[in-house]
Amino acid sequence: MKNNSSNVITPLAILAIGGSVFAMHFGASCMLWPVTWGQQSGNAVLTAYLGVFISGILFPAMGYLAVAREGSLFKLAYSVGPRFAQIFGGLTVLVLGPLFVIPRMSAASWDAICQLVGIDYSPFIPMVLFTIVYYLVAYWFLFKKEEIIDKIAKFLLPVLVLTVVAVVVKSMLQPLSSWVEPAFSESPFYYGFINGYQTMDLPAALMFAGIVIATLTQGKKVATSQVGKYLAMAGIIGFIILGTSHFFQMIVGANTGDLFKDVSYARLYATVIINSWGQIGGTIFNIALVFAALTTAVGLGGGTASYFEEASQGKIGYRNCAIVTLAASCLVSMIGLTQIITLTAPILNIVYPPAIVLVLFVLLAPKLRGARTGGTIGAFVWGLFDGLIGYANLMGAGSTLEHVKALFPLGGAGFGWVTLAIAGALIGHFYYKNRNKTESAD
Repeated sequence: MKNNSSNVITPLAILAIGGSVFAMHFGASCMLWPVTWGQQSGNAVLTAYLGVFISGILFPAMGYLAVAREGSLFKLAYSVGPRFAQIFGGLTVLVLGPLFVIPRMSAASWDAICQLVGIDYSPFIPMVLFTIVYYLVAYWFLFKKEEIIDKIAKFLLPVLVLTVVAVVVKSMLQPLSSWVEPAFSESPFYYGFINGYQTMDLPAALMFAGIVIATLTQGKKVATSQVGKYLAMAGIIGFIILGTSHFFQMIVGANTGDLFKDVSYARLYATVIINSWGQIGGTIFNIALVFAALTTAVGLGGGTASYFEEASQGKIGYRNCAIVTLAASCLVSMIGLTQIITLTAPILNIVYPPAIVLVLFVLLAPKLRGARTGGTIGAFVWGLFDGLIGYANLMGAGSTLEHVKALFPLGGAGFGWVTLAIAGALIGHFYYKNRNKTESAD
């Protein structure tokens, strides 16, 4: 009788994988942003958190569930169509990988190093040397796809968890100030929803899921029939931890009251830690920031390499893809990160709406294939329009397109894609329905 013991993962192992999911998403942004959200929300922090929870926690967690059902980011996109998989998938992994987010992580790490050693400017030669070493370390983490998650859990996760716990416990026991009125005029829920949405954690989840799958299949030897279950469990655990982290870090921000109103994000977080723990706390913060950024860079690098390996049907090996990804990221971070970010940022607006629609259809209406295809393509069309506006604005010629965008329901709020997604879903549903009737008649 065949022994299936290797197909079972212990609760501790799945907890470690879920912790690594949290660490990859925690990165530099999710480490730094919640404290500022809490500071700006003040006594409306709980309502603001609800908005963050829906868009920044629930939506990305659903991404893992969607990949668990379909098998990978490539298969998820392929369910809409082969050409869509090539375009949407390629854009997603390139902008979240070597063209934007990975170089941003190394840049954030270099800034943290400069803070550690007290450098107020960025000397070129040391920056180049640091960047090269950074990507060599990143390659060590991801050159074996099946070991990425284990390495993150062993070397990076503990530092991130201890940092958050130290900051939160100190703030709870000794708040720096009392809660004040919100610093914004809009609805606290809307404020939280928009900021959670802007973390772009859903597309990242679709990439990170591939790394978790490799760990389960190649590292843990999990049976194919069980992979989806364990991937879903890991995603849920990771986002329970991330949601808890967001909540308490927003409370930390609210506990600053009307102090430090002139700083935000990294400077605010560092200021809070220094006021709570002194200069030693500031040193630990910068070390943790390097670890957080490296974790996200490793996850995205592995996700990018995994995608192109699968999309090329194995013609391009994983390690070769990883080397090219990190080499490109290294070059981008050294030759002009600011300009690259400016040029590639609109692509994020292209890929996010179809990612949301695709995930929702896979999870909530998996049998409506026509509606899935039409709705996703409709959202993608809006994304292309939004991206065009972004590039037009870079050239100072986007005002007319902005007016057109505002004509759509929720267009001014950044959710005009909902209209096109609904219209596309209806068209796609009836088109497939009529086509199936015609084929049945024939």
